[in-house]
Amino acid sequence: MGIFTSSKRSLQDLPKPASFEFGSVKSFNLPEINEESSVSQINLNQRDDSKTKKQVFVKMEHYKEALETIDKIREKIREADTVLNELRNMKAKEDEHLEKWHHDLEVIKEKLSRMDQVLYEIEHE
Repeated sequence: MGIFTSSKRSLQDLPKPASFEFGSVKSFNLPEINEESSVSQINLNQRDDSKTKKQVFVKMEHYKEALETIDKIREKIREADTVLNELRNMKAKEDEHLEKWHHDLEVIKEKLSRMDQVLYEIEHE
């Protein structure tokens, strides 16, 4: 059997991976891709941790799917950022109200203390 010949195994026959951990995501500067070709070549030589040049070949349909997925992720991040900012604003307002209530309570305690002091002085005169 030759190196490049196969028995036409389907994807269902292949073993499943143990996990889907991808590790950390690093950003790359990707070059422009021609849509005319069915397979795109992406050069990842901008990596800081590697001095060797590596090439990745991606089918155009997978590349477009990846771009759509990235756009969806960006949209979800924008939504999460909006929600987080709203929560931060709500928390700030809540903290302002709690601080005001705390101040009002302290004023009431001071007034009550003065009333006790005045009543005590009246009783003992």
